[in-house]
Amino acid sequence: MKLFSLQFVTILTVAFITADGIPLNYEGSGNSVSGSGRTVLVQQEKKDMGIGPVKHVTLGTLDPKMASKGKDLFNNKCLLCHDLDQKKIGPPLRDITKIRTPEFIMNLLLNTAQMQQEDPIIKDLIVTYKVPMVPPNLSNEDCRSILEYLRSVVK
Repeated sequence: MKLFSLQFVTILTVAFITADGIPLNYEGSGNSVSGSGRTVLVQQEKKDMGIGPVKHVTLGTLDPKMASKGKDLFNNKCLLCHDLDQKKIGPPLRDITKIRTPEFIMNLLLNTAQMQQEDPIIKDLIVTYKVPMVPPNLSNEDCRSILEYLRSVVK
């Protein structure tokens, strides 16, 4: 009976988590993720913040002015290689804030070369897409604006 109960709980947990399209290896920025009208609690031992100078990002309500600036920067610096919904030279980014922490995203933008050399997630992406990311040469403020734009386009 114990084995059946453990299997049932495991199956139920997997079904509940994947019903919202959240991968089992989710590395989000908080203890919960919203999806399909309900909140899924995600246990994390350690936030993946990437490698770089950004150690903590505080997110409040969406800042439309900052998101607008981020959209312009995204269109000028990122759009050649990234689309929101389709694979291009790099992966689509619409829902990147669901699977990566704000710190990870900003560190990738600010510290691209080191992350490509040392971060296993980024190294795997280079293998998949066959092209390394060109460092965008952005300020902290510009990176934060792009992050805000990416937050604004999540489905």
